[in-house]
Amino acid sequence: MTEQETPEGFSEEEEEWLKEQRKRKQRRQSRGSKRDDGGEGSVNINSLMDIMVILLVFLLKSYGEQTIQATGQDLKVPESATKLSPEDMMTITVSRSSILVNDEKVNDVPVDKSQKRGGDAGFEIIDLMDRLNEIIEVQKRQAKQMGSEFEPIVTIVADRSIKYRLLTEVMYTAGQAGLSKFKFAVIKSERSMLGVAGSG
Repeated sequence: MTEQETPEGFSEEEEEWLKEQRKRKQRRQSRGSKRDDGGEGSVNINSLMDIMVILLVFLLKSYGEQTIQATGQDLKVPESATKLSPEDMMTITVSRSSILVNDEKVNDVPVDKSQKRGGDAGFEIIDLMDRLNEIIEVQKRQAKQMGSEFEPIVTIVADRSIKYRLLTEVMYTAGQAGLSKFKFAVIKSERSMLGVAGSG
């Protein structure tokens, strides 16, 4: 067999391909030995995925165990014998000194007429409306990404001594922001546990 002849059963193209494969295998083996000697290596994605799954389960579990916060020196929630349990959702807290959305202060109580659209006779609380719109926009985007529908539900945690007018203003503002279902947080009188009374 002369030098230009190829082994029986292989064409020149196939022989070139085999040579290329051998070279690649040798390069891979040399890279592997470098890694063993302390060279840079790739991250094991399986281990990383295991860690991420464990973290996700932990976060979901701890997130689901949180109940609605109804504590504070200037907040006494009414009692009720309701059988319903609290759910995770947006909360508006109305204490004797402030209005909070998801535990973030947005207004002082009493609400100044300059903070209401239409002045003293108005029902819409401007800062509360702006904050609700921001949160609703974020929740709508999240729901769209998750492939679910946005539920326009809000829980109102109100001090038992607040005036009916202020509660009406808060509910009106929430309704104008697009929240159509209201739940009121109360203290279960029998077991002193937080419950939710539904509305709308």
